[in-house]
Amino acid sequence: MISTQIPSKSYVKRLDVFYVLSEGVVVAGDVESKSRKGLLHYTRIVLDPVTMKITKASCDCEGFTFRGKCWHIETLKQLVVSDERVREEVMKAKEELMRIEEDIASWG
Repeated sequence: MISTQIPSKSYVKRLDVFYVLSEGVVVAGDVESKSRKGLLHYTRIVLDPVTMKITKASCDCEGFTFRGKCWHIETLKQLVVSDERVREEVMKAKEELMRIEEDIASWG
């Protein structure tokens, strides 16, 4: 799991990469509001471990609550695509998740 502070010039203030067996690889973090400085929104995207496509997304901001999409989720998506360190952590989580799922499959 990566849990790190991102440089202050970024809107992402904290980032965690981990996996949940029943869901997939999770990228979650606190993303600062553009309109209200200092207000952080907990934002989360879940990636399918096989296709690496987003299967779920959520944010605690008003935009997501009313429209089902928001700028904060797009920010996390872009971070996964553009930041090499984040991509590496996503791939580590994916590999570990796949290893565990293979172990579980071999039990039956």
